[in-house]
Amino acid sequence: MATYTIALFVGLAVLGALIAYLGDLVGAALGKRRITLFGMRPRGSARLIAAIVGAILPLLGLGVATLGSQYARIAVFQLRSIIQQRETLSGEVTKLQGQVAEYEHKVADAEERADAAEDTAAKLESTTAEQREQIAELNARREELAGRVESLTARREQLQNDLTAARDDLRSAEAELASAEADLDTTQEELDAKRAEVDRQAARVEQLRLQIENISPQIEDIQDQLAQAEMELRSRISRLTDAEQKLADVQAQLEQVLRRHELVASRQPAFEPGDELIRVVIAADETQDQMEADLYELLHLASVVAKRGGAVEGGNGRAVIVVAPIPRWAAGSEVPEGMIVRNVASELRTGGADEWVVIVRAFRRYFPGDGGQLAVEFWATPNRLVFHAGEVLDEFTVPASDTALQAFEKLWLHIANRPTSVVRARAVTEGMLPHPDTGNYGTIDFAHLFSAVDEIRAGDGQMRVRVTAAEDAYTRGPLLLDIEVTPADASP
Repeated sequence: MATYTIALFVGLAVLGALIAYLGDLVGAALGKRRITLFGMRPRGSARLIAAIVGAILPLLGLGVATLGSQYARIAVFQLRSIIQQRETLSGEVTKLQGQVAEYEHKVADAEERADAAEDTAAKLESTTAEQREQIAELNARREELAGRVESLTARREQLQNDLTAARDDLRSAEAELASAEADLDTTQEELDAKRAEVDRQAARVEQLRLQIENISPQIEDIQDQLAQAEMELRSRISRLTDAEQKLADVQAQLEQVLRRHELVASRQPAFEPGDELIRVVIAADETQDQMEADLYELLHLASVVAKRGGAVEGGNGRAVIVVAPIPRWAAGSEVPEGMIVRNVASELRTGGADEWVVIVRAFRRYFPGDGGQLAVEFWATPNRLVFHAGEVLDEFTVPASDTALQAFEKLWLHIANRPTSVVRARAVTEGMLPHPDTGNYGTIDFAHLFSAVDEIRAGDGQMRVRVTAAEDAYTRGPLLLDIEVTPADASP
C-alpha cells in the first residue's frame, strides 16, 4: 500500500476521533449546564449534538478523501460514467472476441482450401506428367511410321520406274520380234532368241507389277496407322492443354488462398482502443473560440498520426473523425463534430482547473487497409502538481558489499517501470500520465544510475537509497528521477 494511502487512513482516524471527542465534550458541557437547544430538554440536546457529530464524521471523511485523491473524486462524482464506460468497453471486448473467432475460422477455412488445392495440383501435375510421356511415345511412333512410309514410297517409285523401263524394253523387244518375223532372211535361232528376250521382259514386267501390288497395301496400312497415331496425338495434346490449364487455374487459386491466409494470419491492428495519438496542455482561461481552435488543431495533428497508420482522409479533410464522449451522449453516436468540440471546450473552461492535459485517443480498433477514417475521442484531466522537486518517492537500503551488478539490479528493480515498483505505483495512484512514447512513469539518466552504484560500493555497511523527484512533476509528465545515497545509520 502506498505511503500516501496509509497517511490518509491514519489522518481520517485521528480526525474522526478528535471530532467525536470534541462532540462528547460539547454534549457533556451542555448537559452539565442544563442548556437546551430549540426548546429541547438537556438530555435531548446532548443527543442532538451527538447525532450532528455522527453526521459530520462520514461527510468529513468523504470530503478529505475527495480532496486528497483523484480516484476518490472519480468514484464519488463519475462512478456512473465509469460504469457506462466499462459496459461499453465490455461490449467492445465481446465484439472483438467475436472478430477474433471469425478470423480464426477464416484462417482454418483458408488452410483447408489450401490443402485441397495443393492435393488437386499434385494430382494434375502427375496426370500432366503421364500424358507428356505418352505424347512423347506417340511422337516417336509417328516418326517411325512416317519414316517407313517414306521408305516404302521411295521403293514404290523405284519399282514404278523399273516397270516403266521394262515395259519400254518389252515394246522394243516386241518391235524387234515383229521386224524379225517380217524379215524373211532372219534365221530361226535369232527368231527364238528374240522371242525368249520378249518372254523375259514380259516376266520382268509381271514381277514388277506384282511387287507394286504388294507394296501398295502396306503403304495404305501404314498410312492408316499414321493417321490414327496423329489423331491420338492431337487428342493427347488437347487433353494435355486442358490439364495444364486446370493446373494453372488451381495454382492461381492456391496462390490466392495463400495470400488471403497470410493476410488474415498477419492482420495486426494499427490502433487499439485508448491508443494515444496526441497530448497537449491547454490553459483553461482561454476564450471559447480559442479553446475550440486549439481542439481543432489537436484533431489535425492526430490526423497526421492516423495517416501513418493507414487511415485515409474523409469529408472533413482529416484522417480522424471525433465521436461523442462518454457519458454526455451515447458512446460512438452520430453527433456533429462541431457540437462535440464546442461542448468539450465549454467543459474545459468551466471544469475548475487552471490547466488541462487534453489527449486525442483512438475510440475503436483500426486495421491497416480497412479504409475510412479512424474514430477518436477527447480525454482530459487537470494538469496539477503531483510531486515537488526533491520529494522522496521510495526509500530502501543496499549493502555496500554488493557487487556492482547486484547493486545495479536492486536499484533498477525499484526504478524500472514494473508492477512492483513503488515509484510507478505512487505515480499511478496520483493520476500521473505515462510517457507518451515509452509508457514509463519514471525516467533517470543511466550515467547518474551508475554513479549511484559507485557511491553505494564506496560506502561501508548498509547504504540508504532515496529515489526522489528531480524536478516538479505534473500530471502531464514526465517524472524525472534522482537518487540520493547516504549511510543507513546517518540521521535523515
